[in-house]
Amino acid sequence: MGTFKLNQEIVIATVISQKGLSCSLIGRKKAFTLNQEAGSLALSWLENQAAEQARKVLASGLFRVVSLCNPGRPEEKADVMVEPYFPPRDLIILGGGHIAQPLAAVGRMLGYHVTVFDDRPEFVSFEHIPDADRGVSCSFEFIEEQLVFGPGSSVVIVTRGHLHDLECLQKVIKHPVAYIGMIGSRRKVNMVKEELLARGFDRQLVDSVHMPIGLDIGAQTPEEIAVSIAAELIKVRRGGNDLYLKFGSQQKEKKVNTGEMPRAVDLDILQKAVKAACGNVPAAMATIVRSKGSTPRKAGARMLVYGDGRICGTIGGGYGEHEIRMQALNVMYDYIPAFHKVSMDAEKAAGEGMICGGSMEVFIEPVSAYAGLFYGGEPFELRRAVGSN
Repeated sequence: MGTFKLNQEIVIATVISQKGLSCSLIGRKKAFTLNQEAGSLALSWLENQAAEQARKVLASGLFRVVSLCNPGRPEEKADVMVEPYFPPRDLIILGGGHIAQPLAAVGRMLGYHVTVFDDRPEFVSFEHIPDADRGVSCSFEFIEEQLVFGPGSSVVIVTRGHLHDLECLQKVIKHPVAYIGMIGSRRKVNMVKEELLARGFDRQLVDSVHMPIGLDIGAQTPEEIAVSIAAELIKVRRGGNDLYLKFGSQQKEKKVNTGEMPRAVDLDILQKAVKAACGNVPAAMATIVRSKGSTPRKAGARMLVYGDGRICGTIGGGYGEHEIRMQALNVMYDYIPAFHKVSMDAEKAAGEGMICGGSMEVFIEPVSAYAGLFYGGEPFELRRAVGSN
């Protein structure tokens, strides 16, 4: 579809294996946004179930591989890879002081698009906070006019004073954002909570604000406080707990590995894959669908491999990545998707600097499917019509 834009939140469902079906669907794709669909998985029961899974991934941002079956014929089954391709999430830092500097750097490292807001122009300049993607200077009274607070926004309130913090919080708390945190002592936090309740805010909504902000790691310096805030952001996104890792194995319920979170580079890889498909450029996409043990990247990591040897993205480097690159060359010229398992035995793991080995299953597919997915029609017809890159 010409109107199906690649700069929005997209989920792509791909059939990666099947059983009991009379026709081959492996490599079939369908793309979903909040209000659009493109592509086809051919079977109505598969389309309906994949759409349900896509809605879950749009909400959570978590890569997953699901096993689906025909309710009327349980012997008909398909494994579907459901991939999120999202623009970077927003980290909005209200207050450009000493904590904003290291927090902007950590936030950028975690893949956020970082905006710093302060009423003092010099505190949002590139010279003051070089790691911020955007600096906005205006009175805190007008933050709603200057900033967009959406479901993907994480807001950190670290202004220079109690009154500014309260002013920002009572404006931001009205928006359905992913995270709100405010710095302050226990005494200050209690005062703010009482003030918000007195102004008519719901107690459950007030209690949802992370204040005092950050995880309790004994942080003292601005850099340490920034790390504690970033750790809480990760915990909220990932659904983590407060246990030490060394005690995690003692829990009755083992936490499921949900794979990697979407990053800005993933959307860039998708755009390059579509461009290669439309330009008749030989290329293949390699995606880790399962990982076990000690592997540098987990499920959801992807890499685009070109026929001339170039790559975009990584699935971990070293021996495993080299092996997948060799396999991708076959796939891109045969136009047939393939699974490849990389196993790191003790000897290979030692060569990669790992204590113990691991394994990963990688789905490799030619990029030709992406052209038909986003622009309609049959991929091969489109590639001939579009011409070179």
